[in-house]
Order: sequence, then structure tokens, then C-alpha cells
Amino acid sequence: MSGFDVIGDIHGHADHLLRLLTKLGYERGSPSDSFAHPDGRIVAFVGDLINRGPASSEVIDIVRGMTDAGTAFAVLGNHEFNLLAAAFVGDKKVLKKYREHLDWFRSLPFSLEVGGIRVVHAVWHPTSLAVIAGRTCSDEDFLRRAITKGTPEGQAVQTVLKGIKVSIPDDQVYLDRFGIPRSRGRIRWWLDPRGLSYADLLFPADAGASAYSGPSSADLPDAEPYPSDDPPVFIGHYCLPVSEPKVHGNVACVDGCVTCDGVLWAYRYNGERTLDPVRLVQSD
Repeated sequence: MSGFDVIGDIHGHADHLLRLLTKLGYERGSPSDSFAHPDGRIVAFVGDLINRGPASSEVIDIVRGMTDAGTAFAVLGNHEFNLLAAAFVGDKKVLKKYREHLDWFRSLPFSLEVGGIRVVHAVWHPTSLAVIAGRTCSDEDFLRRAITKGTPEGQAVQTVLKGIKVSIPDDQVYLDRFGIPRSRGRIRWWLDPRGLSYADLLFPADAGASAYSGPSSADLPDAEPYPSDDPPVFIGHYCLPVSEPKVHGNVACVDGCVTCDGVLWAYRYNGERTLDPVRLVQSD
């Protein structure tokens, strides 16, 4: 195996995925063939393949074809998990275009450790990953517990797929990138939060966050900093603006919010222990 290309949240934007795969050197003999790299590189998809964009079905066909052919791996994202939860409870709003792929979505792992890297949708959280280790949504009893609030499985899945959040004090205004005020914000989970301000911790950063005050340890009971000597870990989920740094030591977020900014991101991994922003590639 000669290297990995880790691709961020696609959200149904098949046109960007096709351009990015071509830019990364992946080829296919015909539109019905799966993509493969002539040097044997493998793609790792960080989840959130569907929704928002106009061509989720085409994205699924491409990604599923590659995983079936052994030229890609994929982990579950929160959008796929939400779809499986809706289908499990019999929600009739589940779109027909997704129904034939439900078993495949159920088979996707929550995390991967392969070839010296780790891949997870939002947080590499050892305590949560231990709860759901080896489990997939193909197990109906597990899925039932995973969609039930208050269960260990439900809490673990929420953390791994949606991030760790901290409450924002009433005297601060935290706006997400869509301009919506939020009472809670996701944090840079790989950092030790002790002594850090809200400006240091919130991810992505926000101009309204205080640089002079921060949450207490009691506000972040789930925090588990990621050791700097652990294997590189790749995540998506955070809808980062173009200006937001995506590489932080041995952690890289490849979700650049393709729906907002029209750019799909990837990281070309060649075995380095410290990740390098120069290895980021974008679709346009």
C-alpha cells in the first residue's frame, strides 16, 4: 500500500468528488468502473457522503464501488447515522434513493485504524470508541440502543460522530458560519482544555469568543486530549471556512464545507508522523 488520500465530507457533491479524484490521479476505464490509482493509493472517506448537494446517489455509487473494489475505505458520518435512525423507526420521509443502500450504510464502521492512520468522523475519543468497538448498525439491538438517549451506546455515538461541545456563557455571542447564534460550540477536542480560553478552544474559531475566560474542567467532563505521539488521525464534520487551518500536529480536519465554499478537500498521506498542510489538495 503506497499511501492514503483522505477525502472530506462530500455531502452529495459528485461533481467535486469526480474532479478531486481526477486531480489525485485516480482513474477508471469507463463510467461503470470503480476508480483506482495506478500507484495503488487508497482513499479514506471520513463520512457525510449524503445530503445538501444535488447528487447523493452518484456519490454513493462512486464510494461504494471503490470500497467494494478495495480501493477505498469509508467510516460512518452523522448524516448517514441519522438516515439509519430514521429508517429504523419507520420514518416514511426516508428518500427512495437511499433505501437500496441502507444495508451498506449499516455495515460502515465508526472508526478505522489502517496503514498507520486513524479515521473517524468527528472525535477520536478512546472511552467512546471502546463502548462501540467492533459494532456496526447492522446489529439491530445495537442500533436501537445507539439511537436511544441516555444509553452508553447513544452517548458514545453522539461524541464520535458529532463532537464534544461546551456551553457558551450568556455574555458572549457565538455565531456559527451560517450566522446562527449558538448556546454551545464544538471544541478542539485534541487539546488539553485546562487553562484555555473559549477563543483557544472553539472549533472553528469565532471572533466573538472570549480570549480572557474559558470553561472549567467541570464543563468538559468528556475531554480526552489526543497525545502528540499517537498516530495521525483524520476527521471531517466541522465545516471549516477556507481560512481556518486544517492541520494541527497529528490531527487533520478535511471538511472544508463543500456546500458553502464550493471546495472539496483531501489530504495526501505518505507515512509522515507530523502532518503537513502542504499535502492538502482541493477540488478547485
